[in-house]
Amino acid sequence: MYLGVDYYPEQWPKSRWPEDVRLMKELGVNVVRMAEYGWHLIEPEEGSYDFSVLDEIIDRLTENGMKIVLGTPTAAPPSWMVQNYPDILPTDRDGHSISFGGRRHYTVNSATFQRFTEKVVRKLAEKYGNHPNIIGWQIDNEFGHEKSDRSYGNEDHTAFLFWLQNRYESLDAVNEAWGTAFWGQTYTDWKQIPLPLNVYQQHNPGLLLDFDRFCADGYTDYSKLQADLLRGNTSGHQFITHNFVFNEQAINQRDIAENLDFVSYGNYPVWGSSTEPATPAAIALQHDICRSTKDEKGFWVMEEITGAQGWNHTGYLPRPGQIRLWTYQAIARGAEAILYFQWRSSRFGTEQFSQGILGHDGKPKRKFEEVKETIAALNTFGDDWIASEYIPEVGMYYEVENAWAWSIQPQSKAFDYKQELHRFYYGAYHLNSTTCIISPESSLDGLKVVIVPIYFLTDSAFTEKLKKFAADGGTVILSYRSGVKEPNNALTELTLPGELAELAGINVDEFEALQPGQQTRVRGTTGNIKDVLSPATVWCDVIKCVSADVIGVYRDAYYEGEPAITRNRYGKGVVYYIGTAVEEYFLMRLYKDIFKEAGVKMLELPDDVEMVLRTDAGGRKYLCLLNHSTTASHRLTLPKGDWKDVMTGDIFNGMVRLPSLGSYVLLQ
Repeated sequence: MYLGVDYYPEQWPKSRWPEDVRLMKELGVNVVRMAEYGWHLIEPEEGSYDFSVLDEIIDRLTENGMKIVLGTPTAAPPSWMVQNYPDILPTDRDGHSISFGGRRHYTVNSATFQRFTEKVVRKLAEKYGNHPNIIGWQIDNEFGHEKSDRSYGNEDHTAFLFWLQNRYESLDAVNEAWGTAFWGQTYTDWKQIPLPLNVYQQHNPGLLLDFDRFCADGYTDYSKLQADLLRGNTSGHQFITHNFVFNEQAINQRDIAENLDFVSYGNYPVWGSSTEPATPAAIALQHDICRSTKDEKGFWVMEEITGAQGWNHTGYLPRPGQIRLWTYQAIARGAEAILYFQWRSSRFGTEQFSQGILGHDGKPKRKFEEVKETIAALNTFGDDWIASEYIPEVGMYYEVENAWAWSIQPQSKAFDYKQELHRFYYGAYHLNSTTCIISPESSLDGLKVVIVPIYFLTDSAFTEKLKKFAADGGTVILSYRSGVKEPNNALTELTLPGELAELAGINVDEFEALQPGQQTRVRGTTGNIKDVLSPATVWCDVIKCVSADVIGVYRDAYYEGEPAITRNRYGKGVVYYIGTAVEEYFLMRLYKDIFKEAGVKMLELPDDVEMVLRTDAGGRKYLCLLNHSTTASHRLTLPKGDWKDVMTGDIFNGMVRLPSLGSYVLLQ
């Protein structure tokens, strides 16, 4: 198993390098990622290439038995390029050019920047493409991060018009798709179509969504440009990946992943001035999204947090045991390699307060020892663990274009797309069912329940897939604001939930967006939710049942007593519709009934405790137990049989005590 660090040797004097490498070796590191911001080293002036710094550190790492992942350095174009070719810079929505001085200061639509990219990537590949100790390449770093996903300059405009012409072929088709008769926006010349710069009100939703698609396609093409150059100039033993950020920026990670061997991402449960980490369920959801990006293929955590993180503000310091716990959580959910960010806290620059394994003084302390112990533990069983299978039974729908459509028209100030995903994910997570993320392209084979929250922007092919899944005996959970929009971001002409109405067995006659501070209530009428009350926030669909049964009703609203949650028989399966944002505890109780009926394996544990089960080809089971609480220990009832602690050899049967921030991997 690869376990390593992110290293920036260019930030430190060469006299320090031997000590860094000695300590890395003591830590147990077997892989180092570097050079993703090294363009200024490789090409200090235009056309003049110098690999001496890279050669020296690569040789030193190689001599000490460490493998290397090289980053293509395109995330930070050098100062000479910006000075001589300012056309590479991106433009913001106000029409102002973004200055040199940060990172990601380029637009992928710049022909000049693409030309320089081709040269530097080719030079790197020719130089290191057959190096036996360089095992792979990371293309760029964090595409689209920090609002670099969209650019609004002249070259972007030209590229956008070309993209539209390829997509629609005629202006009539554009006008029809966007409904430009509204506000007299009909176009009679391609050049009349604007970029979505700032206006008094808001641009046409169809234009905005297509602009997001255009921006995403630009990054996909740019990634492919680099991937093709690397594949054409490197040996077969070197992989190609990218270190993603999974936010709702205009990046289509699944499309980019088609040209990668696997995907990677940075695991940062805390950031900036946060006083507490993200919830364990939120971290798990990020891992599931990452694993799904290449259809359940294992991923790398290219940046695993080791200390408090932040730029101008820094907050929560990971507690003793938390680095190991977050490492185990990532591996349990599909990570096949962990690289810790970063080796040493920087003395200079924007990320001075993003802590590393070593502090600014470069001395090994508590965090060093914790990472060292974690690596030693994983070296005893990690390869067998990552070779075992994670077999999901519950799929949850996540599609980035749906997220873009929501960001364009959220409708309620209380609405946050990722927050709503968490709402519907939590119950499955808390019940320790095996979960995965599905997209329109995903197979639903093997799943027992599919959760489709806020399916706002519909995909006809996926809708048909859902219908077949339910008809064949599967269980589908739909939520409010489903079936609302067609792929062109226009409202359906059908009574809501549109194409899903027959599947859900309901009509939505009216609806109400609830703003922050507004709420009504829902009362369950059957099963685990019978007579249980929950606040209802964000949104309320007023439902009329056609073939569905009512299992929850509204309270405290003019539509009191009207259906809020329904259950419909569809073929051999069952379809639930949840018409409002109920609280997580209520959803979890509902999920217990749904999962039991669907045959989903579940085990309810204390809120802070997570359990992930994996099985290898020989039938051996790996049970990862994680206590995310920083204060409370828990006594847990294990699944039946003898369970062996893979580290100590201790055998557990029946009960196990899990201390605060404790993490076990047990084998049966």
